[in-house]
Amino acid sequence: MNKKQQTFYTNPEIPEGINTSASHPIVTFIKLFSAIAIILAVSAWLLAQSGDYLASLIPYSKEVQLASQYELPASENDSADIQLYLENLTAHISDAMDLPAGMEIYPHYVDDEIENAFATLGGHIFLYKGLLSKLKNENAISMVIAHEIAHIKHRDPIRSVGQSVAISAGFMFLLGKSEVNLLGSAGLYTQLKFSRDMETASDIEGLNALVKIYGHANGATDLFQLLSRLTDDELIKEPTFFVTHPLGDNRVKNIEAIAKENQWSLDKATKPLPKGFSLWLAQ
Repeated sequence: MNKKQQTFYTNPEIPEGINTSASHPIVTFIKLFSAIAIILAVSAWLLAQSGDYLASLIPYSKEVQLASQYELPASENDSADIQLYLENLTAHISDAMDLPAGMEIYPHYVDDEIENAFATLGGHIFLYKGLLSKLKNENAISMVIAHEIAHIKHRDPIRSVGQSVAISAGFMFLLGKSEVNLLGSAGLYTQLKFSRDMETASDIEGLNALVKIYGHANGATDLFQLLSRLTDDELIKEPTFFVTHPLGDNRVKNIEAIAKENQWSLDKATKPLPKGFSLWLAQ
């Protein structure tokens, strides 16, 4: 065999540390974990936006049908006086808020001591004894009701459910799960989480309604001053009016700034509650 055609194979020695990363394992783990977290966060945001948009296209009549399939949270139907007062006040406020044709609002009084109120599917709003007992004039109660009506007018409940369902469905698909009840028996209510933008828009709409009814904005800040005094333990109950609300002085300052910009008075006399109001709550 010609020497030029000879091929020699050798087994070179492998250098030390060739399979060892230059980065510390913890650093590598943090980078991988951060990348996965970012991907999941972006995916959840995209799913939420898609669910929000698709849900907003659902006709309101279909939303009412959907809500009728689920049991509503317990309300106190025997408290005829307080229930009738809230119904009349809600009807008066609804008339001032230019609701779309066919959109009806159904207030429910709940005999529970927690400071709570919320809007849900199908035009239902729930007002709790604990909250009503701490609001000292009709203007403040009207602000609560107007705020919740604004959520319904803006279709926030169905949009919130759409976001939750889209996120749940997306991740269930990724995990390979099937035949899962996305909403659950209480899902229509426990999944209602309104964004800060939704809350701000409802604040503005509610404030406009308050001025339209009473001629001034006094009473609007009573609610938010109450919220700022509640403890963390009092804010964790669901479905809650408070979870996504910006609380404290910033909320009050925002209301005051809007009122000042529109030259709405915040110091005119508020309308007193009916004489029997405290007795109605005591019943």
